[in-house]
Formats: sequence, C-alpha cells, structure tokens
Amino acid sequence: MTVWRELLSEACERARKVARRESSGGRRSIEVGTGAAGDKTLVVDRDAERGILDVLSEVPSLRILSEEKGQLGSRGARRVAVIDPIDGSSNFARGLPFYCTSIAIARGTTLKDVEHAIVMNLVNGEVYYAERGKGATKNGEPIATSSRTKLSDSVMGIDLSRAGEPAISGLVPLISKIKKQVHLGANALELCLLAEGKLEATIDTRQMIRVTDVAAGYLISREAGALVTTPRGGELTPAFDLKARFSYVASANASIHDQIIESLRWK
Repeated sequence: MTVWRELLSEACERARKVARRESSGGRRSIEVGTGAAGDKTLVVDRDAERGILDVLSEVPSLRILSEEKGQLGSRGARRVAVIDPIDGSSNFARGLPFYCTSIAIARGTTLKDVEHAIVMNLVNGEVYYAERGKGATKNGEPIATSSRTKLSDSVMGIDLSRAGEPAISGLVPLISKIKKQVHLGANALELCLLAEGKLEATIDTRQMIRVTDVAAGYLISREAGALVTTPRGGELTPAFDLKARFSYVASANASIHDQIIESLRWK
C-alpha cells in the first residue's frame, strides 16, 4: 500500500464517519449555504470536507480544489487535490443509497495529469483506487472493464437530468440500440461501476460536468481499461477550475466506444 493510498483512505474514512452520523441523526437534507461550485451545501457536505481537509493538511505543497470551499493553497504548489466530499448529495438527502467520496491527486493543471485516485462508496465502504500506470483495484483486488462489444447487450449510465432538447435528441439513436439506460446520481461511483465491468459506458452530453465530479473516476476507469473522451471522440483535458463545464463519454472498450461515438447525433 502506497503512502498516497493510506492517506486518501484515511481522508475517505473521515467522510464516511460524517455520512453515517448525519444519515442516522435525521439531518440528511439540512442546508448550510452554497458551495464554491454553486450547489446547495448540506451539513454532510461541509463536515465531510472538513474531515478530508484535516487529513490532507499534513501534505506539503498541496493545492486544494474542492466542490465546497473551492481553491485553497498556492497555485504554485507541486500537486493539486481535486475533491468531491459527497458525490451524490441529492441521493444522500433523499436516503437513496448511492453516494461516495471522490479524491484525485494530480501533478499538473488538467484532468489528464491525475496520478492517484480514490472513490469510497459511503454506503458500504467499498474502495476503488488507482495509481497511474499500475491498474485499478476494488478493495485491493484488480478490476477490469467489461468485454461485451454489442450495444444490444450493453447497460449504460446516461444522465438526462436538466438536459436540453439538443442533448436528448442527440442521444436517442444510441438509447434505441442498447439493452438498458440508467443513471444512479453519482458520476464518480458510476465510473467505478464501469471500471469493474458492471456498466458498458457512462455518458454525459449536457455540458454540465465539473472536474470535481469525475477526476478520480476518470483515472480509475482508465486504469481498468476504459476509454474516456469528449462526445466527439477527442481528448478530454478540462482544467482544474470549478467554472469549467464539459461533457464526456466513458466506455468499457474500443469497440463499444466507437459505436457510441458513431451513434450520437448533433444538431
């Protein structure tokens, strides 16, 4: 176990402790303000972030980009931690059991610079982890993406919430070909389901994703064998900036990915 894995695991455990406390204390949906990313901040978001930052404060020359507090630390720091304390806050507030903590460590300024990533399922404690070039694991065991190559056999996570008509109509040809379309409400965790072969793809064409939503899941899914690109098949390189919004297609293998890109239609 690497030093980074130990540190990030401890940070996630702090967040899980908060989530368990708040879920049993009847305060699931209490709001305490608005986060740096523009969403409503729940008590669980605020307190989970505090626990994570307490752990990461031990790391020298580390800049923070978090969904709640935004930018912390010097922009000249050697590394940046990209944090979503509670990915799936809406699920948490409603008692839907699908939410997680997502932390990525990068040496650089864009998504492609992520070197270490962790996602913890806060409901059951499952941990997904990846280090660039060393594969991805779930609870310490190697994982890999699905080998299915037919769209008709594929289950895909596709977010249609608040999508405009162009985004929805562009997805219709694809949705008509696949076995099932789902969206579970936490992008980081859906990318991990892709990484372990439970989904054939996760797709978001709404131009609403933030880098904090997917930074950790991006590396974990790629290290497990996934392809992650723009919806037109280009390189995905959003900057570590909460103002940036983008779309992506993450697929289990090249065959599925090519068929998705070919099926999407744009006005």
